[in-house]
Amino acid sequence: SYLTDADSQLDIDGDGESKPLTDGLLLIRYLFGFSGESLISGAIGTGAKRNTAETVEAYIKERVPAD
Repeated sequence: SYLTDADSQLDIDGDGESKPLTDGLLLIRYLFGFSGESLISGAIGTGAKRNTAETVEAYIKERVPAD
């Protein structure tokens, strides 16, 4: 399925897993205009490679088309 194929791309924080309460929340917050600490607060998974607002925003920007 599409989501199975896109699973690695949906791992927003880079912790090796795509989860709704971390990666999904990060994406939703980003799409609603959150940035900085308000983007990542309480939404980064344990062992995440992308654990700053800057790295999370850059990762999402690479994958989401600009307006």
